Amino acid sequence: MEPTAWYDPEDGNTPLDEDESEGLIPEHITRRAELNEWEAENIRAAIAWAGVRTPDMLKEATLRALHRRMFEKTWSWAGKYRTSNKSIGPYSWQEVPRLVRDLLENTKTQYEGAKHSPDDVDAVAARFHHQLVLIHPWPNGNGRHAREATDLLLRRWGRPAFSWGAASKRADNQELRQEYLRALRAADAGNIEPLMRFVRT
Repeated sequence: MEPTAWYDPEDGNTPLDEDESEGLIPEHITRRAELNEWEAENIRAAIAWAGVRTPDMLKEATLRALHRRMFEKTWSWAGKYRTSNKSIGPYSWQEVPRLVRDLLENTKTQYEGAKHSPDDVDAVAARFHHQLVLIHPWPNGNGRHAREATDLLLRRWGRPAFSWGAASKRADNQELRQEYLRALRAADAGNIEPLMRFVRT
């Protein structure tokens, strides 16, 4: 899966605190566009790494390894949980390790209890994605990591990756991103249906 432009637009990015900004590895980068391009190359390498495996995304170590591989050439804290609170998401950084472990266990339970029809499996994966984004485990890169982790989870379960709205006829990438964010907000309120529609559009 190729990382698309709407994965990391300048508008709406999680603000980095001063310590996290100092974790930027490539010292030559001074502009957001340069950072986006650098991160995209790092992510492509991670996707290639995952493409020759069927990693178990319901293991915490694997979830962290994916983030590390996606951002290890960009941020010194790649693969490490955030250590500060963010304006995005309701949880404090101290809660992150427990919340991630709970999410992985709950997702296993949901999958084992599902009827394993395509719609049922997709629903478990969509909930996993929503909750991982809501926990916001990382200083940055949460959406991109959660989408890739969800697609790898689907592959392990014998389902095709989500399209993430790519088959739609949106006017531009920003419009696509806004629909994605609206679907996540609906899921925050307990309505998973808009997200279910979006991920298979």
